[in-house]
Amino acid sequence: MKSLTTVLPPGVRAWGKTIAILGGSLAIYVAAALLVTLLTGDAIAGAAVSALVVAVLRIVYRWRSTGTPLAPAPKPRALTVGFWLTAAAGLIICWVAGQTAASWVYATWGSRTFDAVNSAKVDSPIWLVALTVLFLAPIGEESLIRGIAYPALRKHWPPLAAAFVTAMVFSLLHGNLVQIVLTVPLGLLLAFVYEASQRLWPVVFMHVLFNIAASFVPKELVEGIARPPMVIALAVAVALVLFALTPGRYAVETRDKPTDAGDSGNAGSANAKVEERQAP
Repeated sequence: MKSLTTVLPPGVRAWGKTIAILGGSLAIYVAAALLVTLLTGDAIAGAAVSALVVAVLRIVYRWRSTGTPLAPAPKPRALTVGFWLTAAAGLIICWVAGQTAASWVYATWGSRTFDAVNSAKVDSPIWLVALTVLFLAPIGEESLIRGIAYPALRKHWPPLAAAFVTAMVFSLLHGNLVQIVLTVPLGLLLAFVYEASQRLWPVVFMHVLFNIAASFVPKELVEGIARPPMVIALAVAVALVLFALTPGRYAVETRDKPTDAGDSGNAGSANAKVEERQAP
């Protein structure tokens, strides 16, 4: 008698494997945080340990799925100064937009869950809070979302779909409306950067900078501009910078870019298109 895995279509089996990877990774991430929190009574310690656990899990996932822990070659656009200047500008704009929108949401509706998160930080040692919020949390979240979830979904979906879904999951993991609004633009930006660079360290570094700014920039600077018109204007700015980094634009530019005369030029154009479109 044939097993269920042999009678199912290949596409269904592939999706089943992806769902198992995503669900299993998320379960390990959450379980590690809950277990350590229950044992220590410190939610920040739980977050720190879960971040380290999922970072190791991401290395194992890449090794098993690709046969090597090393990253593939970056996409051509990630080798240009213009791309990284745009990404840096995008990080600043996404931070200002996210902070402004989050401040407006909190002032309008409040958030008990967000208040509870801040209370947990007060109850933990300051060194552990700083280490976790500024460094370990970005490593753990990027390992889970951009290191595991995004490559897994890219096996089935184009970059925009995978970026949107992982950005939504990334924001929802924060568990409250204030931080959801804060992190949606960042999630999209980091997905586009990962798609181009094929490496985790640039998005971890950007995430660390985002958290450092959120921790040390006086909130009064943000609260002063947290008004609906400014939120809308910044949302438009975010949309423009994300459009500038959209993977699909580069695929079109590569396809339409004139090539040198001769077969070698045509072959180079074809290779560039294949490299630009290949999944991680």
